[in-house]
Amino acid sequence: MMKPIRPSISKGASYPGEFREEAVRYWLASGQTLAAVASDLGLSPQCLRAWHRQMEAAPAPSTAASGATNISSELALARANGQLRRELEAMTRQRDILKKAISIFSENTLSGGSR
Repeated sequence: MMKPIRPSISKGASYPGEFREEAVRYWLASGQTLAAVASDLGLSPQCLRAWHRQMEAAPAPSTAASGATNISSELALARANGQLRRELEAMTRQRDILKKAISIFSENTLSGGSR
């Protein structure tokens, strides 16, 4: 997911709802910490957390007539995506460590045993 572009707003004005939703989805899907994403977007962590709570508490729009998507299901998907990204990173690190260990042990075996 691409990082949302922060709109320039005057002091005291609120951010557009579309930016709020994109920012929350970006946070949940990125797998980064709240503080890291908030800093990256130029927001306070409290602001991003409040937007997340508002989106979770928002009533589901009517999907029958308008075809609109359910925000809470989108948040759940974004959260699951972020979790899967973190798991993939952990598995990739473990795989790389195992590859290095195998190469070290195979060098010892080919060179005639232990040192």
